[in-house]
Amino acid sequence: MDPALGDLALAEARDALASGEWGPAREVLAETRHGDSGPQWDWRSHRVRVLAEAVANSSWVERWQVLEPVNPDAALLRAQVETVRALRGAVAGTAGYRETAAEAQDLCEHAAAMAPSDPTPWVAMLTLARAADRGRNAGRDDFWRRWQEMRARDAFNRDGHHEALTYLFAAWCGSHAEMYDFAYWLAGQAPPGSPLAVLPLVGHAEVYRAATAGVALQLRPSPQAHWGRRLVSTDVDRVLRSWLGSAIVPHAQADLDRNYLLHAMVLSGRVDTDETRALFDAIGSHAMRVPWSYTGDPASSFLYWRERAFKAGAPRR
Repeated sequence: MDPALGDLALAEARDALASGEWGPAREVLAETRHGDSGPQWDWRSHRVRVLAEAVANSSWVERWQVLEPVNPDAALLRAQVETVRALRGAVAGTAGYRETAAEAQDLCEHAAAMAPSDPTPWVAMLTLARAADRGRNAGRDDFWRRWQEMRARDAFNRDGHHEALTYLFAAWCGSHAEMYDFAYWLAGQAPPGSPLAVLPLVGHAEVYRAATAGVALQLRPSPQAHWGRRLVSTDVDRVLRSWLGSAIVPHAQADLDRNYLLHAMVLSGRVDTDETRALFDAIGSHAMRVPWSYTGDPASSFLYWRERAFKAGAPRR
């Protein structure tokens, strides 16, 4: 359940940063701006999120930014840390979380000014829109402006579009209808090989989570009935064909997207298939809390379905 998803350099940098050493964090973030084939925006977004989540309760990043005020990576991580704090405040209903979101917005705009071509500060601003707009009918124009700024820098940015979809969840600032409209539109717009093909499956998982939130276990609707619908089966086929069926360079959060796909496959009745077993092999130990936690204990659910898949595929004697 480690959000680093096998990125060993990131995991080491996270541990070092939690102890007040920011040199490794500087290195792993700088790599994302100067890769051999150019900037790697998906890795940049992934790494800064994991680092920020790990140190949001400390002041190490603030110290790094004071010491290196013109470093765009320090500015970005500082903005992301404050974004994490604002979002946590919104979820908990903490007094003053909108003020925290406003402060984080200023930091994101500063980070964006320091690196004009970087979409990552704009991804963080999409996250902030959730905290700023939750529970009120305002802010949509600003939200879509931020989304357009992100797309202008990276048209099919994986994290940015997941953040936009989450904004449209009924639990945040939208509705199931808006969420689905956006997910299907974007999945249709994305080029072959894009992980954005998975967005409708994220929508299906969110609808089930919302329907079962606060409901006693014995009264919850059947997960198999929810994921067994023809619509879900069609979406799974589309993802297998348009994403996994294409020759692509693995993106930073491929295993998270594989978890969404695998979860949908086993609950829709495809546990005994070669594709399912191949996905379990590809994921390895990188099971993720979401979406498995929506239908039970995440670790035990993942292991249960993995055992079923490989037991079903074992040769008969």
